[in-house]
Amino acid sequence: MSQLGATRSLHDPGRQTAGESRYCDQIEPYFSESPGTNLDKLRNFAKYVPRQTLSDFLAKTEIFKRIVPVHGQVIECGVFRGGSLMTWAQLSSIFEPVNYTRMIIGFDTFEGFPQVSQKDAGFASCAKPGALASHAESDVRRAIELYDVNRTIGHMPRVELVVGDATQTIPAYLRDHPHTVVSLLMLDFDLYEPTRVALDTFLPRMPKGAVLVFDELNEPAFPGETLAVLETAGLKSLRIQRFPYTSQLSYAVLE
Repeated sequence: MSQLGATRSLHDPGRQTAGESRYCDQIEPYFSESPGTNLDKLRNFAKYVPRQTLSDFLAKTEIFKRIVPVHGQVIECGVFRGGSLMTWAQLSSIFEPVNYTRMIIGFDTFEGFPQVSQKDAGFASCAKPGALASHAESDVRRAIELYDVNRTIGHMPRVELVVGDATQTIPAYLRDHPHTVVSLLMLDFDLYEPTRVALDTFLPRMPKGAVLVFDELNEPAFPGETLAVLETAGLKSLRIQRFPYTSQLSYAVLE
């Protein structure tokens, strides 16, 4: 839900350097005042995208390339405003344009955290029911519609949203889709209970070579993700890796 990983310092004033603070103050007016249409600006995106966000995109590109030969769905647990979900979708369209069997599936309430357990007690003041609500469901669905217009085999759906409390929607999804195999599981729920349900449900469906991706592992603000991993996959059985150019994102290839 948070999608704060690589850009966390830009979202959290308490972690910003003076330079990052100045950048945040100046980049939005620069984007608004820069010449050209919005499409011109999108085509020149590197002028405007924060370094941290671009680093996150590059890291996810490297992760996705690892699963191209692995069969199964991409599942993102925590969609927020849809940037990460559509990153996986765009990468699939680029690297495997005719793989119509790979679905990109996102789980979120879009209304914030449904509940918070005692295992989520970190120092994050936003770890409370209703926090981090994006209210972006209709906007993400519109992004999916536009994505379908501009890809190969666009008449066959590739991206699916599952809306609601993941502790209920994830088991229900697997009951309705018993064929599901998972090649990539992105954990970005922030909280213990939905993360635990996601791991309990999807980890047995992940073959060798599949990838677990973590956004809050070893994050004191949201300890629930780490606790859920400890109680399911464990850490000794996972080779946790990271990128030198991102601060938060980590992953493990199942061996």
